[in-house]
Parts: sequence; structure tokens; C-alpha cells
Amino acid sequence: MVYEELMMDSSTLLKFKLFRKMMFIGRQNYPIAELAQEMDLNYQQTVIDLTEIDKDIHKIHPEHESFLIGAGKINCLNLTATIDEYRYYLLQGSVPFQFILYFMNEKNPTIEDFCDRYFSSRSTVSRKIEKLKKFLKAFNLRFTYTEAGMVGDERLVRLALFNLIWLGSRGIAWPFSVSEEKAEELVAAFGEYFPLSRTYLGRWELKYFAAIFLLRIEKGNFVKYDKAYDCLMKNNDYYDFSRLNPLVDNQLTSRQNKAESSFIFFLAHFIPFYTLEDDPTLTQTIKDFSEKPNPVYSLVTKFLDFAKTDLFSNNPTVLDQPMVLGNLLNITFGYYVIKYRFPTIQRLLGPKQVFESPIREMQAKIQTFFAQISEENPYNSFVNNATISSLVNGFTQVLMPLYDTTARANKVEVGVALEHNYLLVKSVYQFMSDLQFVNAETYNSQKRDQYDLIISSSLLVKNQYPELNVFLWEHGLDDEQYIILYKRLRKIFNEKNK
Repeated sequence: MVYEELMMDSSTLLKFKLFRKMMFIGRQNYPIAELAQEMDLNYQQTVIDLTEIDKDIHKIHPEHESFLIGAGKINCLNLTATIDEYRYYLLQGSVPFQFILYFMNEKNPTIEDFCDRYFSSRSTVSRKIEKLKKFLKAFNLRFTYTEAGMVGDERLVRLALFNLIWLGSRGIAWPFSVSEEKAEELVAAFGEYFPLSRTYLGRWELKYFAAIFLLRIEKGNFVKYDKAYDCLMKNNDYYDFSRLNPLVDNQLTSRQNKAESSFIFFLAHFIPFYTLEDDPTLTQTIKDFSEKPNPVYSLVTKFLDFAKTDLFSNNPTVLDQPMVLGNLLNITFGYYVIKYRFPTIQRLLGPKQVFESPIREMQAKIQTFFAQISEENPYNSFVNNATISSLVNGFTQVLMPLYDTTARANKVEVGVALEHNYLLVKSVYQFMSDLQFVNAETYNSQKRDQYDLIISSSLLVKNQYPELNVFLWEHGLDDEQYIILYKRLRKIFNEKNK
């Protein structure tokens, strides 16, 4: 929700939140009064906003049938538009999104022309992009107005523009003045360097970035070469520096071509892209970083030695997977080059993830490792106050799927108080056995205070012991009951492992 909060004003954001809430409710007859209460809204204002949303959806899809079904109720299953479609529809009337697309696509963008085109004033524009300005300031990026645009490290400008435009449109529209075919040519030329080029959505992401790349070059906004690239690309025939210039009508000088091409290759190595062990780009990445001494490979191998001893002493070989090495190399290379925090999609998707206690313990040890390594040369040049938090979080998330949290966590203790009939209870016990974070046994009244939850098909237990946490099980209901039970169990597990 961080993204929408930056890009939408309060009234637009409220409509988006209402739409999203309806999607999650997913019921045919839902009282508007209940929705208003859940959203902490005034009933009459909720009705007004729902009416506007209904009209918005009709504009997106003229065949839309109203979800307002009378008697103070809504049909949440009758949302013809997807959440991506509705977000994009709202953003088209949002000043921050309009301003970004304007200066991206216009040949001679000015704040005066923008204000005339969108019937706004300079003070209104400044006020409505204030939250986004503060967000970008964390990366030393800022908007300009005399010539409308964004300035700072051009590499970070392009990353920020991609994140802000992609999250708003997600491939449902082509919001660029450069042709889709031109962007596709660039993707085709360099796609082999990117693991995501082999996925449907990943290729769309590359096309968006290619469009931004071409538009920035067209306006004379060039990146600079960074010597930090040398450890990966210098004297390395794998990286073909002759591909780019023909695609931009040979308008680049040799210096510009080297810098722009290197940035493309950098983009293939700054995010933990790898998901398949047989990915040829993974093999190439490990080969390139391991062939000659460099701080990136050195730091990652030091970290893996530490992790095998301090984090995975029971199963150190699990860290020998090439995917682990490749993804840690990519994360490290990103900060080795930029040496500062940089815009990522994760920063725009929501609040920082709160891990379960076993993961937090692992994260704390990783934090200690990086705090110590930040005092050593040459790592102190890129492991610093601006990057250390991101490095710790990235390394933690790569190792997290391999970490046996259930062996270290406090499991949910469940007592099952159901009829002694195998045909009735077998599915419940099977469900429990599939949940690794649950210990389930037949209810024992002598141990009642030890249970976090009691599952019972009768109110007898609850009536006898009102203080107990009881989930009332109704035989014969559909699978939705298992979903509700899972959410209850997971909530208890999370609370036990804060």
C-alpha cells in the first residue's frame, strides 16, 4: 500500500482501499453498514464512494453490471475490473503519475505546460507530489520544474521511474511515447543476459525498462561508467558492447556506449533473479565472479563460511546450492556498485516484513556479521550505514526458505475434542498433520491449560471452561472451514513467535 499512498490523494486512496476490501470479502450479499464499520468510515460517505467506484468500473468495462444490489447491500463478486485495472484507472487522474508520464514522454516538458494541460496550478502540483518527493529524497533524487523531470544519479533515476510506472500499470497498458516494437528490439538484443526474459511477466518488465532507457537517452540523459563494473565486465568476452549503438541509430559516443551497455549488464546482476539451478546465466555469474579476486565474491564466500558454522551447523551443505551463491552475489554486487541505498519495488509494496522469532534470531546474527565486516577493508567502501540494513534483509530472505523454522519455533499446541468416529475426524487429523507448525493430540482435560487452541464440535468444553480458546467445528461444512481454521492457527503461531 506504500505505493498507492505516495501516488494518490486521500479521496482517491480511499476508493482504492474500498475496492480492494470488496475483492477480499468476495461475498454476494454484504451489508454496506458492515463494510463501513470495518473500514472505520461514515455510512453515508461509504455509499457515495461505492457509487463512484461503480461508475468508474462502468467506464472501464461498459458491460459492467452494478454491484449495488439494494437493501443496503453489495455483491462483492460483481467487480468486473481487476485490481490492476482499477489502480491504473485511478492513477490516470493522479497528479504524481500524470507528472511522471508527462516528463517521460514529452520532448520539451515544462511545469507551465503540464499545469495548462491538466488544469492545475504549480502550487497544487507541488502539494500533491510532496509525499513522493520525500520518498525520492532518500535516494538523493529530486524533481525539476523549469524543465520538468527528475535528476540525480541517472541509474537510480531510471530504477525509480521503472518502479513507479510498472507498479501503476503492470503491463495492462503501454504508457510510453516510444513504440513497443522499438523496446522489444532492445529486449531481444540483451534478453539472454537476464533470467527474467524467459518468463512472460519478466519480459514485460524488461520492455518497460527498455522504453525508459530509450526515452532517457533520447533526451540526452546518460549514465556514467563506473569502475566498480570492472570486476565483472573488464576483459570479459561474454559481455558484448557492440549491440547497443545500432539500436539507437548509432548516436552514442564510444564513452556513452560503454557506460550505457555496462549499465544494462549491471541490471542483470543487481537483484536475486535466480530460481532455477540449470539457468545458464547463473552458471555464468558464478564463473565471472569467481575467476579473479574481487570484494564481491570474497564477501559472499566469507558469509557462507560464517553461515555454515553459525546458522546451518546441522546441515551446512544446503548452502552449497549454486542458486544461493548466485543470488547472494547479485545482491552484493548491487551495493558494491551503487554504495548507497537504491529504489526497489520491495520498498514500495508495503511495510517492512516482520519475521517470526527464529528468522529474527538468524537475522540478528547476519546483522552482527555485517557490522563486523563493515570495519574491514575493502568491504567498508560499500557495507556502510546506508546499505547495511538492505544487505542484511536481502541475505536473510535468500536463506529464509532453507532455514528450518519449525524446528526452532514455538508450535501451536492443539487439543482435538471431537467424536470418537474415525470417519468423522480423519480429515481434521490429516489437516493437522500437514501443518508443520502445529502439534495436535486428542483433547486431555488434565492438560487443558497447555493448549493454545481446542477444536470441538460441541460447546460443552467452552461452557465448562469459558477461559479456553475454542474453535467450534461444524461437521459437514465445505472446505472454507479449513481456511478459517488455518488462519486462526497461523495467527496463534505468529503471536507465539513474535
